[in-house]
Amino acid sequence: MRGFIHGLLRRLGSQDGGNVLIEFALAVPVLCILLAGGFDLGRYALQKSAIVEGARAGAQYGVFNSSDTANINTTAQNATGLSGVTASNSVFCECTAGTTVACTSTCSTLKKYITVSTSKPYSSVVTSSTIDMGIFGSWTPPTSMSASVTMLVAQ
Repeated sequence: MRGFIHGLLRRLGSQDGGNVLIEFALAVPVLCILLAGGFDLGRYALQKSAIVEGARAGAQYGVFNSSDTANINTTAQNATGLSGVTASNSVFCECTAGTTVACTSTCSTLKKYITVSTSKPYSSVVTSSTIDMGIFGSWTPPTSMSASVTMLVAQ
């Protein structure tokens, strides 16, 4: 009997056909998490780029139509190509020294600027709560994204 068990253990120990299956089973969850994280990061970057583009388009429209606030916001929202985007704009003026003044002020060289801000809620694919990573700290996925562009108004 002892010889049979010894022979069986020797045969099983010399075969490594199951090692590949075990290694694959251990690697698949890690690879899936990396894939989901990469997908989520790509979605965030794409939407953030669209938000910045919308703010830029709104500011560019506002450079020539600074009093048309409704269309500035609409232009910014439509330029993103995303749904759920909110936009706002504001106008401010500066003198040459860089001090902010009222736009009705009389300076030797009054500069008028328009700032367009866009924002959008963001829901992560990975999770919506904070992930504790032990000694590496914790990570909370973003819940919103925003962008702001300021341009000098044509006078």
